[in-house]
Amino acid sequence: MRHDAAHLVIDPIMAPELHEHDSPDCFVSIDIDDCDCGPCLAGRGPLAKYTTLSIGLMCGTTGISQRLTAKEARRLADTLLSFAQVIDDVAEVGNEVEDLA
Repeated sequence: MRHDAAHLVIDPIMAPELHEHDSPDCFVSIDIDDCDCGPCLAGRGPLAKYTTLSIGLMCGTTGISQRLTAKEARRLADTLLSFAQVIDDVAEVGNEVEDLA
């Protein structure tokens, strides 16, 4: 669906990061950004820990992560909930149509 109502663009204040890791698994990762390791400190820049969260999409040994502020995360969460409701509603209508057939 490429309708404006089904599309969200968030222009986060921080750039996404490309990662290499050992795990061959594919997964989505969501973390509160509370790490004091060198790469996390460098990636956060002047922001304090616990002020952002990180959403990652890992596939094979490569992944990309995006840090979001609390405001950006709330906007994403609200949109995901709204879109999930649309999907539930469409599925329900589809099931009702199938039941009538």
